Amino acid sequence: MKLLVDRRSRRVLYAEARKDAVDFLVGLLRVPAGLAARVIAKHAAGAADGAGDVHADEAHAAPGSLGTLYAGAKALGDEFFVAAAPDRDAVLCPAIPSAALALLLEGEPAAAAAATPPPATPAPPKRYFRCAGPYGTSCRGNPTCVTDVAGLPCPVCRQPMTVEMRWSPGDAHGKLAQAAAQEAAAASAGAGGYVKEVVSYLVMDDLTVEPMSTISAIMLLKKFKVADCSALEELTVDLGHKEAVLLLKAALESKTALTDVFCGGVSIDRLE
Repeated sequence: MKLLVDRRSRRVLYAEARKDAVDFLVGLLRVPAGLAARVIAKHAAGAADGAGDVHADEAHAAPGSLGTLYAGAKALGDEFFVAAAPDRDAVLCPAIPSAALALLLEGEPAAAAAATPPPATPAPPKRYFRCAGPYGTSCRGNPTCVTDVAGLPCPVCRQPMTVEMRWSPGDAHGKLAQAAAQEAAAASAGAGGYVKEVVSYLVMDDLTVEPMSTISAIMLLKKFKVADCSALEELTVDLGHKEAVLLLKAALESKTALTDVFCGGVSIDRLE
């Protein structure tokens, strides 16, 4: 993402983001609360332990009461649950498929794999059947009825419709099928997600997303009453595991998520 930062107020005015970044932000909406609590607590624990923080336990909690709710539910004995689960996290923080989980669960390949939806199974080709058209029936040599269920009685001669027919698509149908196959191949190659890649996107400090345009960018500068453009700075940031977790945490507790995480270019390590 490219951030436009006001150096004087150390505030992120807005960001220009590509499809992958917007897919991540939208994917945050699909992260279960329990999984969010676990990811944030694990990241905070690692940061506190690495810094030798004597108050590490206080840093392990997710925003508000979410962390303590998760910790308390995880500490309950199996005798208090309707069904004892071999993995308590499978109940408290199920991994629903989301574009955000690849970054949030980095370093946890098993959890990330469980959250990845299996590839779609292609629909089996349609099969059509007719009757055998025995002698003495009007269907002989000229069957008029077909079905996609083998064995159904023919409405005309009442014989079972078991002779499979071949489907010969015309050129128009062939082009449509080819286009559908190309679209499916593109989706399986990773061109999925939630938003289209045809435009860049404008991400506000509160994570509002809208299509990017020159006019919208100019109007935002007017909205923020920017009189001196020399005070503005462009900052390019990459979304990794640390940034993903901090953005998730900021999204839960702040209306200035981009500023809180990136703070106008200050190193992320200084924000923890």
